[in-house]
Amino acid sequence: MNWVGKYLRTPSDAPCDMVQVTPHHGIHQIPNMGFSNAYLVEADQQGLVLIDTGTRGGYAKVLAYLTSIGRKPSDVSYIILTHADGDHSGSAAKLKSLTGAKLAIHELDAPRIAGEKKLKETSGFGSFMVGLFGVFMKVERVKPDTTLNDGAAIGPLAIVHTPGHTDGSISIYKPNEAMFVGDLLRTDGSGNLKLASASMSRDMAEVRRSVERISKMEFSMILPGHGKPIEEDAATKLRKFVEKGFK
Repeated sequence: MNWVGKYLRTPSDAPCDMVQVTPHHGIHQIPNMGFSNAYLVEADQQGLVLIDTGTRGGYAKVLAYLTSIGRKPSDVSYIILTHADGDHSGSAAKLKSLTGAKLAIHELDAPRIAGEKKLKETSGFGSFMVGLFGVFMKVERVKPDTTLNDGAAIGPLAIVHTPGHTDGSISIYKPNEAMFVGDLLRTDGSGNLKLASASMSRDMAEVRRSVERISKMEFSMILPGHGKPIEEDAATKLRKFVEKGFK
């Protein structure tokens, strides 16, 4: 069943930008987020869990989608950031305020989202790009409610520390179903797996070790921070990607 990114249009008299995603296993991709992806997970007693928030204007897309599926902002109980980069954390402060949700991030990236360290530190071309993005991606700093470590759990979601892109990058594992990978992995226009951008990552050797780690786990879907999700046989495809030297 093709569910992520396949939209069912609302009636013709609805605003043209209002779409609804067909959920699968209680996972929704927020539509029209633009530069980066954000996801909602139905987490039983935990309510809804939002994974990443997009850029500073992304909060409006999240709120619009909640309305379109008959849910309220207060239904979101947790916001989990896969890492602190502004294209993933840009609406975190706003959505934390509007939903009352608890904000969670790995302890190594927590000082960056809280404003205690630079949001992003790279060198070379990456440093130039960070400066350029900083002009357009202003991020309101916010103190997280919860800091995460490897093996932590929020409802049915397990936290896997997968550093390399940033020190505190995490993947979020819904056992045997889905792996939310943030910027550890991405997909190209044809849906092929790619490693995190080298120029924007702290340590590519560590990225590869993190990818190898999650490749040993079982899941049918990979949900990246950038690019189209892989909806079927994702763990098998990831293992082949690793076996071929990350190509």
